[in-house]
Amino acid sequence: MQRRLIAAIAAVILAGIGAILLFNYVATADARAMEGQTPTKVLVVTQPIESGTLGSRLAGFVETRELPLTAIVPGALTSLDQVAGLATTTSLTPGEQLITSRFAEPGTSADGEVSVPNNMQLVTVSLEAQRTVGGQLTPGSKVAIYATQEEKTQQILQSVLVVKAGDEESGGAITLALAPADAQKVILATEVSKIWLVKEAKNPSGTTPLDIKQLIR
Repeated sequence: MQRRLIAAIAAVILAGIGAILLFNYVATADARAMEGQTPTKVLVVTQPIESGTLGSRLAGFVETRELPLTAIVPGALTSLDQVAGLATTTSLTPGEQLITSRFAEPGTSADGEVSVPNNMQLVTVSLEAQRTVGGQLTPGSKVAIYATQEEKTQQILQSVLVVKAGDEESGGAITLALAPADAQKVILATEVSKIWLVKEAKNPSGTTPLDIKQLIR
């Protein structure tokens, strides 16, 4: 009789423990589910947007919406300030979220290619990371070029378009789009001096010498 009583008590205790564990599991699952449904504000396209549209001109084409966290695409934007100075690389349709991967420097396509004017020549230079802004240059970037010979340094070109930046295969190779006369300057500078690429300032200024004597005075 005593054994039966002990067994019954043990069964009740185990059942109680099981109920508590089940309750905790369900509560935790509900919390996880609710966490995934937490509303988060993102920008969503409301009108068709053409490729090449500047981010600063998108105010009338997007709106802020609250979406569940689980529905938000990686890289979704919350403010147009995040793409200030950039442009869309592809056309966008109403309903899609605005994401960072759809933006790049103006003139850059979705595949990373930069449109090069017909009168420009492409010149590739191979430079160490410290002479290319630490690898921060991307297709579409604008750079100023400085040349150093012995103890003298001088800016030789400005507003030069970067067509291709170094990757794992090309290393520090940077391809630039240059007018024929400017291509000569860069080639000459790389042969007789060291050059540095500097990310373009908002109000660039500098000199454009024609030969090495004018380049390094």
